[in-house]
Amino acid sequence: MKVRGKVSNIIWYSNKFNVHGLSEIIIQHSEYGADSAYIKDFDIFLEQKQEWKDMAQAFKNKDLITDNHNIYFFEPKNEEDRKRGFTLF
Repeated sequence: MKVRGKVSNIIWYSNKFNVHGLSEIIIQHSEYGADSAYIKDFDIFLEQKQEWKDMAQAFKNKDLITDNHNIYFFEPKNEEDRKRGFTLF
């Protein structure tokens, strides 16, 4: 998924949490490599809505949900997953 730094406006890619940090995601970029960063510092592009949204707010609104192991995040595929807030793999 595309994530955009709020300060730098650099587009990164991410779909995984840093399981060794609190509220951190692993971000990747072809030119800058990979790193971990705080969720609060990023906006996320929601494909279903075709808009950028604050990443923390997207989790609160359940526009983004996690897998049942809380490792990966993504947009919910159906209304049932959205209501539950996570999906079972």
